Amino acid sequence: MFRKFSLNSLRLTPIILFLGVLWSARFPMTFVQAGEFVPTEHRRTTIYHSPEKPGFTSWCGAWRMSDGNLMVSFTQATGPVEGRMPAPPDVQRRLTWPPPGRPGYDMTGLDLKNVHLRSTDAGQTWKTVSADPFQSCMNGVTGEAETGLADGSVLRGVFGFYLPYNRDLPQTGYLQRSTDGTVSWGPPVVPLDPQKFTVWPRRIRTLRDGRLLLLAGVVPAPAGSLVRAEYAARIVPMLIVSSDQGKTWQGPVATVPADQPDGWTEEFDVAELPDGHLLCIFRRAAGAQRWQTVLQKMDQTWSVTAVGPNALPHSGQPELLATREGPVLHLATTGIHATTDAGRTWKKLDLPGTAYYPRSVQTENGLIHMFGHIGSDDAYGAVDQSIVMDSFRLVAED
Repeated sequence: MFRKFSLNSLRLTPIILFLGVLWSARFPMTFVQAGEFVPTEHRRTTIYHSPEKPGFTSWCGAWRMSDGNLMVSFTQATGPVEGRMPAPPDVQRRLTWPPPGRPGYDMTGLDLKNVHLRSTDAGQTWKTVSADPFQSCMNGVTGEAETGLADGSVLRGVFGFYLPYNRDLPQTGYLQRSTDGTVSWGPPVVPLDPQKFTVWPRRIRTLRDGRLLLLAGVVPAPAGSLVRAEYAARIVPMLIVSSDQGKTWQGPVATVPADQPDGWTEEFDVAELPDGHLLCIFRRAAGAQRWQTVLQKMDQTWSVTAVGPNALPHSGQPELLATREGPVLHLATTGIHATTDAGRTWKKLDLPGTAYYPRSVQTENGLIHMFGHIGSDDAYGAVDQSIVMDSFRLVAED
């Protein structure tokens, strides 16, 4: 059903190659073995709370800007817990939302915003730089799929299907660019033909050669042709690739074998290994384990290899971080694990688990920062959520 798109015909321009070299040069790697490093200097701080209590602040994104500044994004909701009109019946049917018997998950009528924070001092202090509004019955449409680019702009992925009150927007995943630090956003760019595919953006990763990877759940069905539950049953994790900083996209590229099409979700992550292969960790629709594979780099694309369960416990959306010291980290509420052998073995670090649905970034001073929200996938007003940052560094063992 899904075919790997060949990128052999793509040609990177010298400018893109130059930007990619500049971007990757900020993180020189000194490799150590899994047993040769330990975490130190761990601390947790609260960096944001909603103006209301209990607060609703969920689904973080985090990245480094080209000038070294840190940015964090998340969804914020404010407004009354009771007395709001529910989503219209047709919207509830299409989005299979709110879940049966859980009306508190319907966000219709709330003041919903995509909030962006910026730190100019490596996470010591934070300033709100933007908070663009949106309307939805869902509890988040963007934030996690957001990153800074080498030219100083910001690119985000939005799941338009979750914006039912603005039918002028594409009812599939799309990309938007900001050239003013997230204050304003350009027009939607749809990465795949909406007559053939529905796309759910989950992550945007920058490769060492400057190309961008959009990690997305992909369904081979036209945008808006199915209800949410039907999409969920057919979704497959795939890659979509850009060689021009997100202006155009090619794909999709398979991440799982064609003879294993079932049981996937849109939630997965990748880490680029030194040889250009991609370590992939997947969340399955059922089961208590992560699944993983290594996509083999072949020219400008990747080849699918065997995929199967690993030793990592389930914990929502996977988050991977390729550190400057060499190990790849898997960060989750269930703990932080490291691998130096492309996922063949994992070592659990002596650290507490992260906040919910973490995003991570490493700054030039070596500190690893993890961002997430207190709480979980909560109904509005049920938990006092806040955005927290955990920080630590890896040091070689004596």
